[in-house]
Amino acid sequence: MAHHSTKRSRSSCARPALSARGRTVAVAALTAVAAAAGVVATAAAVPAPRKPGPAPDGRETATVKAQIAALYRQASELTQAYDAAQEQAAHLTIAVQHSESELQQVGADYVHQRSALGAIAADQYRAGGVDQRLALMLADHPDTFLGNAAMAARLSDEQRGRIAEAVESQRRLIELQSAAADQLADLSRTRDTASRSRQAVNDQLRRAQALLGTLSASQRRAVAAADLGPDSSGFTGESVDPATLAHPALPASSRARTAIAAAYADLGKPYVFGAEGPDAFDCSGLIQRVWRQAGVELPRTSSEQAEAGQRVPLSDIQPGDLVIYYSGRNHIGMYVGDGKIIHAPHPGTQVRISPLMSMPVNMVVRV
Repeated sequence: MAHHSTKRSRSSCARPALSARGRTVAVAALTAVAAAAGVVATAAAVPAPRKPGPAPDGRETATVKAQIAALYRQASELTQAYDAAQEQAAHLTIAVQHSESELQQVGADYVHQRSALGAIAADQYRAGGVDQRLALMLADHPDTFLGNAAMAARLSDEQRGRIAEAVESQRRLIELQSAAADQLADLSRTRDTASRSRQAVNDQLRRAQALLGTLSASQRRAVAAADLGPDSSGFTGESVDPATLAHPALPASSRARTAIAAAYADLGKPYVFGAEGPDAFDCSGLIQRVWRQAGVELPRTSSEQAEAGQRVPLSDIQPGDLVIYYSGRNHIGMYVGDGKIIHAPHPGTQVRISPLMSMPVNMVVRV
């Protein structure tokens, strides 16, 4: 499946140590990778696609549809792992760029300070204060020389200050070099993770496409019209009588009204895994974009978005609230009132309106 290029708004994080936000994203990426590994293992249990032949019917058709739904659910979870890895890679890329810039500056400062140390050493040598070996030590290892009280006593306050600055620049340079190497290694691993997740999604989608090929045109339309179906783990989630939600309530805020309007404007745009607009979306990419248009920056994945607001009971749901589905929190939609959500369901579909209770609800979050 083609991947749509999209624009992102990113916050930067600098090293040598990642910011708290950066560490949170790193943990989220690692957690998603672990989840992806589990899903790939689970996917092996899904029966292989049937060989081309007569279209199935009756119970066999229901089995094929259930298999397709399971593949789409697994692809959805893997998509969230891919999104998390992409987000982490973007943060690490910015961190690496900052580190490289800082390394250049600190390296230039240290070269300048080393030159000043050479001049100090030469002055001391000419004055008979140090022999040539100590002069070399002063230039190459100023921290060792500065620790020699007898030799340091022969220096002026200004000279000692310059040596101290050089020692600090040397320490900072070594620290930055180590941090930059760690960041580059992290970036390489994260990109590998994204690549594996992307491949796993493609594998699942190819299997789903092969199964779809065994169905008639009307049956394929029925699969496209369906949502992701029940949780394969048996998770049933929260429940509420849809009749109690039949009358739309007012959105919680003007921001929610803006987000809802943005979601309605995206109806009919195709689902593409990893996409976050403006022309195509996966489920969490849609939610992130419509709330960004309302001035709210949400995290990239559905599991992170589940932690981005205040949890409210399903019975108290209001338009604009985020609805997170399944035990793994790997699908998300936005409630728009009258027992309906807008979401990007799965490959082969478009952003659309679906019943709130069409999938098992994990939680409701108010931004």
